[in-house]
Amino acid sequence: MSVLEEAFRERLLRLAPQDPLVLAVSGGGDSVALAHLVRRAGRRAVVAHLDHALRPDSGEDLLFVRDLAQRLGFPFYGERVEVGRIAKERGENLEALAREVRYAFLHRVAKEVGAKAILTAHTLDDQAETVLLKLLQGTARGLGIREKEGMVVRPLLPFTREELRAYLLGLGEAWREDPTNRDLSLDRNYLRLSVLPLILERFPRAREALARFAQAREEEEAFLEGVAEVRLLPDPRFFVPAFRALPLLKAPEAVRRRALRRVLEALDLRPEARLIALLEEALKGRAGTLPGGYLARRYLGTLFLIPPSPQIPLPKGFRRPLPGDHLERPFGRKRLAAFLAEKGVPKELRPLWPVRGAEGRVEEVLGLFPPSEEEGLMGLALEEAKKAFAEGEVPVGAVLVLEGEVHGERNRVEAREDPTAHAETLLLRKLGKRARGGRLYVTLEPCRMCHHALLEAGVEVVYGVENLKEGALTRYGQGGRMRGGLREGECAKLLRDFFARLREGCRSG
Repeated sequence: MSVLEEAFRERLLRLAPQDPLVLAVSGGGDSVALAHLVRRAGRRAVVAHLDHALRPDSGEDLLFVRDLAQRLGFPFYGERVEVGRIAKERGENLEALAREVRYAFLHRVAKEVGAKAILTAHTLDDQAETVLLKLLQGTARGLGIREKEGMVVRPLLPFTREELRAYLLGLGEAWREDPTNRDLSLDRNYLRLSVLPLILERFPRAREALARFAQAREEEEAFLEGVAEVRLLPDPRFFVPAFRALPLLKAPEAVRRRALRRVLEALDLRPEARLIALLEEALKGRAGTLPGGYLARRYLGTLFLIPPSPQIPLPKGFRRPLPGDHLERPFGRKRLAAFLAEKGVPKELRPLWPVRGAEGRVEEVLGLFPPSEEEGLMGLALEEAKKAFAEGEVPVGAVLVLEGEVHGERNRVEAREDPTAHAETLLLRKLGKRARGGRLYVTLEPCRMCHHALLEAGVEVVYGVENLKEGALTRYGQGGRMRGGLREGECAKLLRDFFARLREGCRSG
């Protein structure tokens, strides 16, 4: 095994330890070398080739790659898409569309074969070109090529084109050259053919230096990714991807965009700037449709990613809502549509929500009715908050569930003349070490003080509504073992009524 093969094998084992792998092979020297290196590393893989139909002879590339896959013993997946025609019909950027179509194809192949990683053949030269190009274009985010991005892995980033072509020549292997790579009207080709050779004459290690610069930026990005992940608070009440909106909206722009990139990656979508911008608009209330048909829509305090209706399952024994459906409750009937709206279900999901019962009479609404035990516990916290309201305290109530016992408390800051006498801290003081492992239901997102104490005590938190002024997560980005949005409408109304009464008292005084 050569030095190159050994270095590649170790790197691949670190970046993509599980088989099978999807190899994106265009037929060029870099991707052909990738296929050979994967075979010599003894890994199991499939070869995937997308013909963009941008050249008259592009079909020959597909045949070349298919023959290569057969010789190496890899299954072959090929597809032809007339990207130029589609871009013209849609009025879209050709390069961006070609990239989008290619990655969509690779992800489909990965899903079909059960692959955990897609390997592309980006090299050290590609990294240097990308850094220069983005610097010249003024792109501040994602300066370099990331070695791992979702399922996409780039194991050739430390190697130069010269090394890989020398490796192929040593094997007696050929590759195909794309004539469009000589077109100097394209910015990347201009940098590759005209600018980088001049730089390398003066600075022979320029590629490595640019790669180190990109690596340093990637390490900074990794830290910011962790900060961004905290801001992603899934809302488990809904059976489609859904996240609390305010922790994202109140995050610094750089953190919010990184968090939204993670949302896109979870949907197997390439996190392009235009899609991140679409999600930002959705957070502000302007719905938009993502590739694949997902509708990004904010309703009340939740950002929803609603898949096309055929992808929304209907459990056995349930049906879709019908016009005229009413919910049968012990304390009276309610129109199903009004009930779903009250529970925070956006209008696009209401006709699709699984229900059980005869036409016109609904007895069960999946996950929402009959009320869950958690809704009942938040109801007890609301009762505590109402007592605080009557006592002139900021109406925050909490209950802590521990080994089947329920302990309640409310804010007592004014009564005790103690700024730390929040409902959460009072419960912790009362229960002491017994609180560990409990679950707290509180009407308002905890402040930093309470959040830290709850983390130290090992208590999980479920809150009703975000705390815009002092929320540990929403204001300060401190997360961990927290969920939000349970009965948010009632929790928010109680706070609004309290502060409205306070303002009215100030005016009349």
